[in-house]
Amino acid sequence: MSWQTFPERPTGELAERLRNIKYVFSDADGTMLTGAKATVRSDGTPSAELVQVLVELQQAGVQVVPTSGRNRSMLFEDARILGLPGWIAEMGGLLCTRQSSQPEWCYFTGEMEYDPASVRTPHDWICETGVIDEILEHWPGDIETYHDNYVGFEYREVTVAMRGRVPDDEIQQVLDSFPLPLYVADNGYVSKMNGSTTMVDVDMDHPQGVHTYHIMPRGLTKGTGIAEYMRLKGWNRDEVLGAGDSPADCEIAEACGLFLFMSNGLSHPMAEVELARYDNAVVSRLPSTDGWVEAMRALLTCKE
Repeated sequence: MSWQTFPERPTGELAERLRNIKYVFSDADGTMLTGAKATVRSDGTPSAELVQVLVELQQAGVQVVPTSGRNRSMLFEDARILGLPGWIAEMGGLLCTRQSSQPEWCYFTGEMEYDPASVRTPHDWICETGVIDEILEHWPGDIETYHDNYVGFEYREVTVAMRGRVPDDEIQQVLDSFPLPLYVADNGYVSKMNGSTTMVDVDMDHPQGVHTYHIMPRGLTKGTGIAEYMRLKGWNRDEVLGAGDSPADCEIAEACGLFLFMSNGLSHPMAEVELARYDNAVVSRLPSTDGWVEAMRALLTCKE
């Protein structure tokens, strides 16, 4: 293990680093949120602690930017309701640098060339290659396109969301056989299946071994998306804390001065491998929302 556990009361170098934090880029589900709700603890019991700490962060001048695999409509509403200044959707592919009734936003597509004047989205370009159909036909009953909390996958704009139980490297082999520079990002295990499914032998309430995958332009990660967002805003790396709970979220550490990994994410077999790559990672004492709230309160204490 090459990381430290986030202490209840940070001291020394960690406290000094927290004192400098002005911006928090945080994953949503499994990190800030439990069960996609802002009004529960990690065990699902009712609580206003997350909302309260978001208010306290705002009062202290710390900006929280949700950074998620969710699509535009979901992140826009999350940020609007919680009073957040901006957001990053689709694993770094859609950057909103100012949340308002007329938000300022742009696409970010990494190494995949994209013409902003196109009437088709980057998501359209990917689907039109036929690669998604190829994946679905290759593993019928084991993988499907993923609908964001009942919002159709076709309403995504940069990435293609899927869920299934197919090894990443096998999906990647199919992607490599198509012309666009694409890769598959594993965004963690599915804790509950929403809507209907084409997968066979899956318990919708307690799925086992089912992952959320994102088919992404190569060079696009939450980390590179955050780096581009910071460039657009002129923010300093040492002033930024990132947070996440999946192996794909560990890429956030590359863009941030400090990275908080939620302890619930350690259940993923690739988590420790990914965390070992970064010397600025700390792991929460508590899971998901409880751990996030504890860390943010510690941050605020360090700034007093």
